[in-house]
Amino acid sequence: MLGILLVNIHLMRGPDIWRVIAGEAIEPTGTADRVVAALTGWLVAGKFLSSFALLFGVGAALIAGRATAAGRRPRRLLVRRYLWLMVFGLAHMVLLFPGDILFLYGLAGLLLVLFLDARTATIRGWAIGLVAVPALVASLLAAAGAAVGGGVTPTTAPSADPLRSFATARGDQALAAFVDGSYLDVVVANAWQAAVVQSSQLLVLPWVLALFLVGYLVGRAGWVDDLAARRPSLERAAAVGLLVGLPLNLPLAASGPLGTDGPAAEAVVSEPLLAFAVSIAQFVGAPLLAVGYLAAAALVFLRIGASRPLAAVGRMALSGYLLQSLLALVVFAGLGLYGQLAMATSLLVVVAIWLVLLVVSTWWTRRFRFGPAEWAWRALTYRGG
Repeated sequence: MLGILLVNIHLMRGPDIWRVIAGEAIEPTGTADRVVAALTGWLVAGKFLSSFALLFGVGAALIAGRATAAGRRPRRLLVRRYLWLMVFGLAHMVLLFPGDILFLYGLAGLLLVLFLDARTATIRGWAIGLVAVPALVASLLAAAGAAVGGGVTPTTAPSADPLRSFATARGDQALAAFVDGSYLDVVVANAWQAAVVQSSQLLVLPWVLALFLVGYLVGRAGWVDDLAARRPSLERAAAVGLLVGLPLNLPLAASGPLGTDGPAAEAVVSEPLLAFAVSIAQFVGAPLLAVGYLAAAALVFLRIGASRPLAAVGRMALSGYLLQSLLALVVFAGLGLYGQLAMATSLLVVVAIWLVLLVVSTWWTRRFRFGPAEWAWRALTYRGG
């Protein structure tokens, strides 16, 4: 969740996303911003979205197993669960944050249901194919686009004029809504941005489904039932994920948190080799490093245990995810900071949000078994058997 917020904050802090949507490469100015952009792209962007997707797959396996043991029909249960997740996502993207990921995860979950009873080899084959094919196609298209474009960037190409005009208008609308408008104006601005962002996110649906399937295999194999017994495998996963994933993700340092807002953003859209490397890093390197992160975290917590505040956030992850967006909306719309903070400065907002999140989650879990969003999601999922 923290990793996701470190990327999302760059969508939340201002209308730069509309410049990105128009195809403009936004290279940060100032040493601090360049360092933040490079480190976020290299170590964070895509890695925690991948982690969440893997863990959603693990959760699906656990829920399916428990449902079967209790005499319930897991397929029907999971379909309801993911349909309601899509409803949460729709509300979240319009009311709080257009860059919502819940709707996409809900779609991926519905597709995952098709594989509940499939053989391990079948699921593994689909997972590999769903990563390999989109990665290769996207990488070749990125490289071809950079080669054909040559020195012409998306902001100078004549064909970009209508898109640039549309994006500029929407960016101005968002800035006016967040700075001087009403909450209804913010909702309208969110709806416009959500329509564009969510449409583009559908392009990575096969990739997200692949990560769901990998997580599902991990959960179905019983890894999370006794992590201590899996220590040797966790050590290998951490070593491979970190030692291979870290260098493989280096091209993302050039592209930055949003893909075209890094220290070498112009080169990413004009150099074929770099464009190819960035795409491979996004589709293959990011999930590999995510596995390294997850395995390393499991080893650390097996040794020292998880702190109570972190465990509390984990118990109410959905509520925490929504609360992050609410708090960011309060900061950028309520306090009028939208479009005012640079990349590095916005990290102070991340720290403040997470301090609140740790305190609230600890307080809540001492009094209630589930977070409010978890309680609602569970009630809606299990209603009707």
